[in-house]
Amino acid sequence: MARKAVEKEEQELRDHPGDIFTPPNIFENGVGHFWGIHETRGYMRARYHLVDAILQVFGAPGGRIDAVKEALEHLLDMLRLCRGDNMGIRDLVPHLFIRLNKDQAAYDFVKWYATTGSESNYDWGDMDLPYLDVKDADVLEEPLEAWSNGQYLSLSHVAAVTLIKVRILLDLQAAQNTTRALNGTIPREIIGLIQTQLVGSAVESRPDILMRSTEDLSKLISKIKDQIVSLYKSVNTYNPHFWKLMLSDAFIAAGQRPGMYSHETKEEACLMIGYCLASWIETPGSFEVMRDVSKIV
Repeated sequence: MARKAVEKEEQELRDHPGDIFTPPNIFENGVGHFWGIHETRGYMRARYHLVDAILQVFGAPGGRIDAVKEALEHLLDMLRLCRGDNMGIRDLVPHLFIRLNKDQAAYDFVKWYATTGSESNYDWGDMDLPYLDVKDADVLEEPLEAWSNGQYLSLSHVAAVTLIKVRILLDLQAAQNTTRALNGTIPREIIGLIQTQLVGSAVESRPDILMRSTEDLSKLISKIKDQIVSLYKSVNTYNPHFWKLMLSDAFIAAGQRPGMYSHETKEEACLMIGYCLASWIETPGSFEVMRDVSKIV
């Protein structure tokens, strides 16, 4: 039903001859400006409903990877069609990247929005400007001011950054434990191979990390822990409902699915938990890390 609705809306747009408000061949001539062109709104809504249906039916926590991948492909293409993102699609995207073990892509995505995408003079209507062009940003770096100031946050994006840091922490701890357990019993190269099987994409892509001594790993682990605490505090200052619900009633919160919200409200927290919950559930140990953080903050 949802897929047929998209096909119907798409065909109507392709058949549109164009007028004073709508360019002809809109999928070629209207790229970047969808939603701003009123005739495209039905199509954009239908496509989002399809994404929602895919994730609800097939892409729930632990669900089909191909469903998560298809949903992400739809959302990224919708952002291509509508750079200004009037529908808030950008809030869902990084969590799908994480579910696909593409932590670097998730981090690059949210960093672009926290830097270039936050510039007051960025012209969303200028298709010649750089867009989502951050690549291979340092996932170990200190959280940006836009994420750690506790003020007007992109709650979904800070939750994604926090999870990326948590996943790095868990990987570093696994690598450290492996080194301690096997050091001196088998060649260092073999230990390195074992470690690469235990870590996610962000750490695996940085072989220099896995070659560090246990002492250096301990320092890095401490650094990442401090970053997680900073992000936790920032979110808690901005919206105290988020972590309270996430760490106690996450499924109930996600099930609320509010149709609208104001910033810093319980409704915002519930909606963003709905967007990110699956990525946290699919990261074993993540809730335990954050519960430990909540006890010391």
